Amino acid sequence: MKKRIENIKIICSQFQTKLMLAFFLCTLLPLAVIACIFYHITYRIAADKIMSSTILADDQLNMQFNERIGQAENVADSIQYDMYSLTRTGESITEALSVFNNARNDVSLFKTTFDFYHIYVFLPDTKLGAKEGLYFLPLSEISQFGLPGNWQENPGTDSIWFYQTDVELPFILSEAYSTKDLITCCRILHNQANNSLEYGYFIFLNPDEFSGSLSNAFSGTAITSYLVSETGQILAHTDSTLSGTHLPEDKMSLLEAQGSIRFESDGINYHAVQLNNGWYHITEIPENYIKENTRILLRTIIVTLVIALPLTILTIITMSGNLTRRLRKLSLAMKDFSLSNPLDLSSYDLLPSSKNQTSYDEIDKLIITFDKMQTSINQNMHSILELSLSEEKLRYQLLQSQINPHFLYNILGSIKTCQTIGRLDTANQMITDLTQFYRLTLRKTGDLISIRDELEIARLYLEMEKLCHDDTLTWEIHAEDGIENYRMCRFTLQPFLENSILHGISRITPRVHLKLFVCYGEDTVIITIQDDGIGISPRQLDELRTVLEEKTVDYDKHFGIGNVNRRISSPSFGHGSIQIESRVGEGTKITIIFAQMEEENA
Repeated sequence: MKKRIENIKIICSQFQTKLMLAFFLCTLLPLAVIACIFYHITYRIAADKIMSSTILADDQLNMQFNERIGQAENVADSIQYDMYSLTRTGESITEALSVFNNARNDVSLFKTTFDFYHIYVFLPDTKLGAKEGLYFLPLSEISQFGLPGNWQENPGTDSIWFYQTDVELPFILSEAYSTKDLITCCRILHNQANNSLEYGYFIFLNPDEFSGSLSNAFSGTAITSYLVSETGQILAHTDSTLSGTHLPEDKMSLLEAQGSIRFESDGINYHAVQLNNGWYHITEIPENYIKENTRILLRTIIVTLVIALPLTILTIITMSGNLTRRLRKLSLAMKDFSLSNPLDLSSYDLLPSSKNQTSYDEIDKLIITFDKMQTSINQNMHSILELSLSEEKLRYQLLQSQINPHFLYNILGSIKTCQTIGRLDTANQMITDLTQFYRLTLRKTGDLISIRDELEIARLYLEMEKLCHDDTLTWEIHAEDGIENYRMCRFTLQPFLENSILHGISRITPRVHLKLFVCYGEDTVIITIQDDGIGISPRQLDELRTVLEEKTVDYDKHFGIGNVNRRISSPSFGHGSIQIESRVGEGTKITIIFAQMEEENA
């Protein structure tokens, strides 16, 4: 058992195993999260579309209902004029009969034209035509039509809308004297002076025409829609059998709507709109109905995941094996690398077999660049030894040759980290930038390079670091006109930029912004690197200033800064100096000053 545990630990410690686990975590987990988010978002979109289409249907119905209500109101206004004429006729039978016939013709025309179920006009019992029976009835019979309790509060110029049950039809319309539930628009003129009725008239509408419109609009769905009076009586319903019933007490709060409201309660989405005559049009969309319409989406997501997972796993195994194998060989070669022992990369089976460079990937380019780099370094070292350069220049070359691998190891460590956490695009981009970085540094083989090239090296390095730190790293570079043509000690800026990023980003300062300024001094060039990171503690600041003053190079501590300080302080390279200012929590400022060196002085 113990041996098995040890074997498992050995397997888990392998880079390929870690890479595969990282790939699985960074692929399968995001797939699951994306699937859940996609379903949730799509569900909300589907719900919004269903609600929008329902509200659109409601708006069309509301226009239709308001138009129908408006027709009844307009007819009521027209009949009001006829009533005025009837009640103001003189004693002449001929005149009274003529006015009555005109009124009767108008009522008949209104009923036919606007397809009302019927119209009843109530005249005083002694008035001519009061017992006509088809359209005109005696005023004494108006109480048989179930007037609402508040009818006396109406002045007679406004319509009263209510639901009537068991209204008896004229014998001409129904020989069996059947009854029917109807929606009524009525006006009654009540004489406030003597507390008597002068006249009244009812315009009847069939509730089935409203229920039919509601049913047609939402047929084949689980959506319920109905019209409700201000008292809670259901006037029309998608289920016509519920017309005439009352709204449950728990839904009476819906009648408090002003204009149009939309809300969700107990798994039901409500849309309530108040019509022109005070009625309420309420539509209910059950949450289950929305879910039913999104089940096909859920099945599609599941099928997609089932198909994608095996392909993803196979791809992960293949890619991780390929990347790990090549990086393992490159790591071994770099481990064996030394200045005195040039490597033959063909013995490591690292060099690409194809001669077509357009087919090289980033790792191929990195291998070739490393080969060129180690060849160039060794050639330079041999040249230095053979020519017996001065001790100062030899020291410079040695320090320069040490800082390049130091930098390379750090970047390769970042690439390895990106690959481990599954950020392959970031790793590939870093390899591409690193290749371009070393092409530039290797192309400039002199001890001094132009400030322009040094700034480009700094920019490439920042681009590589930005890939590791996402949006937490930003910078700006400013150089005065013409100053980029002066020369400076190569590879001066990178160590300071690295420290600003590495030690500046913290929990307190998760984002760092770098400012790099190159400007003229008095026969000098002044370079300022400023960050807004966590800053340097007083103890560490004292250590750094001691390193700068004593010009020491400690390979275990402050190597990069000591290296640069040692090189640029030489008279051959500008007799430069470095100053460091820092406050904890506010940031750090590095000032580099060296003499202006033109190309002929290099």
